[in-house]
Amino acid sequence: MTDIAAAVSYLLLLVAAVRAGLGVVAGRRPYPRWRVPRATVAALVVVGVPTLLQLSMCPTLLGLLERDRAALGDGQAWRLVTALVVQDGGVPGAVFNLAALAVVGLVAERVWGAWRWAVVAVVAGVVAQLWGLVVQPVGAGNSVAVFGLAASVAVVALRSGDRATRLAGAGVLLVAAGLLVAGDLHGGAAAVGAAAGFVLAATDRRKLR
Repeated sequence: MTDIAAAVSYLLLLVAAVRAGLGVVAGRRPYPRWRVPRATVAALVVVGVPTLLQLSMCPTLLGLLERDRAALGDGQAWRLVTALVVQDGGVPGAVFNLAALAVVGLVAERVWGAWRWAVVAVVAGVVAQLWGLVVQPVGAGNSVAVFGLAASVAVVALRSGDRATRLAGAGVLLVAAGLLVAGDLHGGAAAVGAAAGFVLAATDRRKLR
């Protein structure tokens, strides 16, 4: 897959996920009241501070914290987590990843609530690193957590949305499947997020309607 095709696929998936999530929230009765998106704000701080340090005063942070198959083989297991808080795409990649986290994260938190949001983000973000060791042995960024959240929202949309919302959810999962088949890191993250979303929705159907 070319870089342009991948970028278009990413954008389509994220936009469709936002539409699906908004449809899920709008269809709930009574309409959920506004709450401060604690999980999203916390994640933006946890990711944003190290990212800012990496891009300004301490560029060596990337090498110390990123996913690295050789370093992981030497026992540096913490990289499965710390790879989420630094960025391998420079300033443009960091801006995109943080903006996506803010927008998709806000919608996903309206769908899931704070603690389920955290479960999906952490599980997708960490497990996707294992897929990354196969398809992209060195890298970093919070985008895998974002794609996991997006796919989890799509699962809820398929189960409880109106026709347009279900179509948006299906679109997310179709694009994710294409990325996975193409060996893209984000396809793996979306697959894990979809699985986590399915489990959470199945075990708490009443609260997610």
